[in-house]
Amino acid sequence: MSISGSEAADSSANGACSPALSASDGGVHHNESESATLPVLDLDVLHELEEDMGSTGIAHNFARDYINIWNKRRTYLEASVEDDDAEAAMDAVLSLKNSALMVGASRLAKLAVDLERLVKRGDLAAARDMLPCVALTGDETVSGLKLGYLPPEV
Repeated sequence: MSISGSEAADSSANGACSPALSASDGGVHHNESESATLPVLDLDVLHELEEDMGSTGIAHNFARDYINIWNKRRTYLEASVEDDDAEAAMDAVLSLKNSALMVGASRLAKLAVDLERLVKRGDLAAARDMLPCVALTGDETVSGLKLGYLPPEV
């Protein structure tokens, strides 16, 4: 089961989320339609984590931790890219990518892969252009976890 939500799909599909990057320029290509086809959240990943750990509680805690650190992770990425610090940007992108994959954030993971390619190329200007889309997609992921995965708080 995956959560894509019409709101999430619409924000990516209207082109306001991300720029197109030229595939002919270093083999990097990203466009809003590619990301929009991926779910914001793939719950199968979290259900597999539940099975692997033998507990929904551990997976729920992981999801809560992801939510709690999202703003710090986003801020670190934005600051490193804005400061043209390629080493810190790569650290931030890898953290973003790995955590997104672990929590089932398919759309965000795809953006992180695209960002990783840009940072490896040293194209922090193009990476900077993607930051609003990353922020929006990350926020959508957090909402998906809260509304579509975690039990309501009592």
